[in-house]
Amino acid sequence: MDDPKTLLAVALHQAPADLVVRGGILANVYTGELLEGWGVAVAGTRIATIGPEVDRCIGPATTVIDAGGQIIAPGFIDGHAHLDCIHRLDLYLAAAIPTGLTTLITETSNFSSVGGYPALAAFLDTLPHMPITVLATAPAISYLLSDRGDGQSMISTEEMAQLLEEPSVVGLGEVYWPTILEGRAHLPLLVAKAEALGKRVEGHTAGARGSKLAACVAAGISSCHEPITAEEVRERLRLGLTTMVRDGSVRRDLAALDGALKGMAPRRLVLVSDTVWAHHLLERGYLDEVARQAVAIGIEPMQALQAITLAPAEHFRIEGLVGGLAPGRQADLVLLPALQEFRPSLVIAHGRVVAKDGRVAVPIPPTTLPAGVFPSPRVSRPLHLEDLRIPAPPGRDRVQVRVIHYAGDIVTQAVVRELPVRGGTLSADSEADLLKVVVMDRRGQGRIARGFVSGFGLRRGALAASLSFDTANLILLGANETDMLTAAERMLALGGGLVAAAGGAIVAEVPLPLGGVTSDQPMEVLAGQIARFQRALAELGCIRENPFLSAQVVTFIAIPALRIRESGLWDVRRNQAVPLIVDEGSG
Repeated sequence: MDDPKTLLAVALHQAPADLVVRGGILANVYTGELLEGWGVAVAGTRIATIGPEVDRCIGPATTVIDAGGQIIAPGFIDGHAHLDCIHRLDLYLAAAIPTGLTTLITETSNFSSVGGYPALAAFLDTLPHMPITVLATAPAISYLLSDRGDGQSMISTEEMAQLLEEPSVVGLGEVYWPTILEGRAHLPLLVAKAEALGKRVEGHTAGARGSKLAACVAAGISSCHEPITAEEVRERLRLGLTTMVRDGSVRRDLAALDGALKGMAPRRLVLVSDTVWAHHLLERGYLDEVARQAVAIGIEPMQALQAITLAPAEHFRIEGLVGGLAPGRQADLVLLPALQEFRPSLVIAHGRVVAKDGRVAVPIPPTTLPAGVFPSPRVSRPLHLEDLRIPAPPGRDRVQVRVIHYAGDIVTQAVVRELPVRGGTLSADSEADLLKVVVMDRRGQGRIARGFVSGFGLRRGALAASLSFDTANLILLGANETDMLTAAERMLALGGGLVAAAGGAIVAEVPLPLGGVTSDQPMEVLAGQIARFQRALAELGCIRENPFLSAQVVTFIAIPALRIRESGLWDVRRNQAVPLIVDEGSG
């Protein structure tokens, strides 16, 4: 804890600062000014003062950094990320901090799906030991799973309320808009709890518009990271929502800003990643790349900077701590050779240099999470080919089935196809762009659902995944049962991951041994594994641009139109379960 008296003395030029950054141009995100000759004086982890007279705070033991005419800007804040899967936090930060990241807000639903409250508590315990500020949201998605027919939620209402009281938890994680309008479970009580604590309720309002979107805001939703068009951006801003436009590995939606802000001066525009995977982080960057792309489509550099600093801080009500360079704020700053490039030469967090010239400069404690609360996925008994087969209704030689059709990497359509019955079962037909999909619960309770997908494009082979939006259940997808079984057995042997198989052999794998959702490898190694997985699926005929993503989203009930869960097919628009076999009378 910093000594308030020392902070005051340094601000009054009565005591020397621990650190002074001078000789630059200070980017004031509160006013939009670029202030030449201004610097920053730091006492402990906090800014004592800013201005043209910070040299008066220099003493014999003061560390002095000459900015050399560079921009002195606040450290970057990612207001919506998913560090609850794929990447181990400490290994991720080693690559992300040099890009300017000094504050991160992450969702936690995957951890909850894997190990419930004990897993979340173990993760939260690691956050204060990180060299930058890492905050979290309480996992609304996994809390509400039982309402979708996917078994018992791994976290209770009481535990969710307890999480909201944690200092490192800044709100309720993204809530699918139908659930809040329907008052699912005890969600209204949790929304009221968050608001009473001065914390936020994050929203996932893809597809909501007009009166439904307004109702979401009235019910307590405070943000949305799902706008993909200019009109969706404008509508959310006009309703007072913090509107998060993302550019990352899941979606790249910055084109929605092109022309969206004409005639506007929005205070609540935030740029986020919604997750940047290892290979993209190393190739493209992080929030620095998001800001560069925003500038490229016409956003002013200062506005882009505000959208990754002050705006997310104000949204999460932590602007008294981070988000700008001002007395009393945490000493999080970057030196930028050119504002519009957003490429830091130096990163300071909590008053110390944490990265220099693109390399992390401090040790990062390993995010060790106990295996006992992060169990690997398992099945109730060894899998057999029969488990993957789809029986046809008796006495039929042809049947109509609902098929999940990939219209893109994420969005699906519900289509109906007529299939022949062979040997009493329904089979995949990769030549006709029809693959089989199987979803199993990860906790060995024996729940299993089977269906078909098209638009994925595999001509041969199969994949298995223990990481799925948003249940962390097991997905098998393929052209034949033999390769599906081969991939599944390898995935389980790894303790979880994504595996591709063809001809009875494993052709690529991304091990996720930490609960079946997280890697234990450095970013460079993980990036190579993901790249090889992508290439392998492409060689097997996959036509999706991002198969690593597409493999995980067949269970994703937050975006239209047809999905599959361990309980069966789910019609997103009708918000209900539907059978695989189409009744002849209904077509």
